[in-house]
Amino acid sequence: MKRFYFYISALLLTFLAVGCNEDFDTPPMVVPVAQHTPNMTIAEFKEAYWDDARNFGVIIEEDVIIHGWVSANDESGNIYKHMYIQDETGGIGLSIDATSLYNTYRLGQELVLNLKGACIGKYNGEYLIGKQEWYAAQSVYEAGRMPKDDFTAMVELNGLPNPDKVAPVPVKISDIAGKNDRETQLKYQGQLVMFENVEWEGANGELPYAESGQTTTRQIKDEQGNLFDVTNSGYSNWYSAPMPLGKGNVVGIAYLTGQDGWKLYLRDTKDCIGFDEGTKGTLKDPYTVNEAIEVMNTDVSGWVTGYIVGAVAPEVTEVKSANDVEWTAPTTLDNTLVIGESPETRDLEHCLVVALPQGTPFRAMASTKTFPELLGTQIWVKGKFATFMGANGITENSGSKDEFKLSVVTGGVLELEEGFENGLPGDWTQVQVKGDKKWYQTTFSDNGYAAMTGYKGTAPFESWLITPALDIKNAASKNLKFRTQVAGYGSTTTKFRVFVMTSDDPTTATTYELNPAIASPSATATYSDWVQSGDLDLSQWADGTYFIGFLYEATSDANYATWCVDDVVFGKGGPAPVSKTQDDFYTMNGGNPSDKATTYANHTSERGWAAVNSAILRGGDSDANPVYKFIGLRAGSQEDWAYAVYMNGNPASMGSLTSPMIENGISHLSFNYGFPMSETNVTFTVSIIQNQQVVWSKDLTAAEKLTSYSFSEDVNVKGSFIIRFVPNTPAGVSGNKNRIAVWNVVWEENN
Repeated sequence: MKRFYFYISALLLTFLAVGCNEDFDTPPMVVPVAQHTPNMTIAEFKEAYWDDARNFGVIIEEDVIIHGWVSANDESGNIYKHMYIQDETGGIGLSIDATSLYNTYRLGQELVLNLKGACIGKYNGEYLIGKQEWYAAQSVYEAGRMPKDDFTAMVELNGLPNPDKVAPVPVKISDIAGKNDRETQLKYQGQLVMFENVEWEGANGELPYAESGQTTTRQIKDEQGNLFDVTNSGYSNWYSAPMPLGKGNVVGIAYLTGQDGWKLYLRDTKDCIGFDEGTKGTLKDPYTVNEAIEVMNTDVSGWVTGYIVGAVAPEVTEVKSANDVEWTAPTTLDNTLVIGESPETRDLEHCLVVALPQGTPFRAMASTKTFPELLGTQIWVKGKFATFMGANGITENSGSKDEFKLSVVTGGVLELEEGFENGLPGDWTQVQVKGDKKWYQTTFSDNGYAAMTGYKGTAPFESWLITPALDIKNAASKNLKFRTQVAGYGSTTTKFRVFVMTSDDPTTATTYELNPAIASPSATATYSDWVQSGDLDLSQWADGTYFIGFLYEATSDANYATWCVDDVVFGKGGPAPVSKTQDDFYTMNGGNPSDKATTYANHTSERGWAAVNSAILRGGDSDANPVYKFIGLRAGSQEDWAYAVYMNGNPASMGSLTSPMIENGISHLSFNYGFPMSETNVTFTVSIIQNQQVVWSKDLTAAEKLTSYSFSEDVNVKGSFIIRFVPNTPAGVSGNKNRIAVWNVVWEENN
């Protein structure tokens, strides 16, 4: 206690002393001064150590000293464990295993780097200063993240931060996009650039820069339609802000990634300069007709809403009076619309004229000649507010489906037969009411289909996949059918439902739920067989045109089911569904890959596949044991890595893989194969066995290590059968000469 009071007394004396001295000096500001002098520019440095390889890493053995001002750091959270500097000649990235770098290395801070002993190289195409690391998949070194202590030891601060030193270089998208030559990479890799007079693709006043917790790629577009990818992190402090509207300049760090080409890092939303800040002109906040007329011919573009009141009369090239418009329907021509402020408007001073381009959805769905019932209904149109045909008008509307919206459904197809073999069709609609995941197309065993999962997404989910408009009224057949498949993954909240809809906007449509037969989810990752919905009679909606919506729903869950839809048929009879079945190697060894590729044992799957003297390997993000990237994804999935049976090729302990007895025959067989070890030209035999006799076989060769090969062939065998894989190691050969891995074994039934 005495010691405590002593400290208090001493502290009071200090305060008294300071209080009596009003003339004390402010501590001087310490301005850092670097001790090293640069002997090379960044451009000279990049040129001196350049290598065309996508991945490389070399140690700098010379006395190289460069300097540059910090052009980008991790302050906003969009750039992670990287920093960028530039001088008058160019820019370069620094890969550092540390966060909160911005606390010391502020924007515009000059750095002097003594690079002797450091690593310069590429990481998946990006040119960086980092740490030399071994990349086993390509047997090369690359530039990984250097420890923070290594960076601190090489860098000196020089002077105080001066952001004016890091002005961006003006560029065009065409200067960089699609160009991977040496000159372009040396010039722009790591450089702060500015794309002028561009717009954000898809910006609608609501679409955010990124989805929560996800790295999201958005795009900017120039006046020529060229696109450039922009990388936005769902962990940045501005990810949820809506992308700006209109046109402006976008500043960021240009970098190259080997798989996706050139991209741009934003540092902050302040890097978007000159864009519109409001939401006026979006679909959610459109101009009225009168508001659009007020800004006519002032270079304003956006959405406008009004009411269809007529079309331009025949032989009229310039709309001068009300007599130049047909105010009743059906109209004579189908190439224009006149849109009024209200359904009763007949005064051209309160109307807009817009073209319906030939061969476009706009003409096909919105013509008052074809659909007289549209007269007086509300419409939304996107375009530029400028004079057209001598009147107030809407120009620069291409007629695409995403540039107009009707309040009623028109047209519709009389027949639909969609198997999703070439992606999700452009006339189908996707709507994400909740969540950050959407439907996608994938292929399994040469069969394309649509799928949806909440895996790696942010719940809740309400994701719709919606057909084109179906003209149920005039269709010869009123029946609908489709197939479903599901992997449950133990999800307790995922639901799949199907609806008849009055529009393709689920937030405003009236919906009627159907009751089809659908697949049953399991508690595991096992995919069900395909299930036919049965013929669904839609005749109760034969009064007009409707849509069919496939809805994926889920709330927060430990896992999410994957639902698949295929062979959607309306208005006609469809082909009988093909039942496809897949291996379940992922259940071998308790669902765990083998500790080592050479740890051979006997394994049995839940369905009875038997692997003798084999290891269980799994695809993954790296090529280190026991995860092998070349094995890839499980067939039919965009998230789950496949499991492979890797058979020993030593005659003394020969491996093999044998299926259980399989019913219903086989019409087609497909699988992947390859090998991860030191052999070359590995050979093996796959056979179909029936009644203990080989009724079909094929000898195959895998020539190159870490390469995935595909096999797919028709096999016409009826009844029960067994599939068997055996390495072709010659008798009398010692050691492993033909170790082979097989995965994604899929067959179609042949009833």
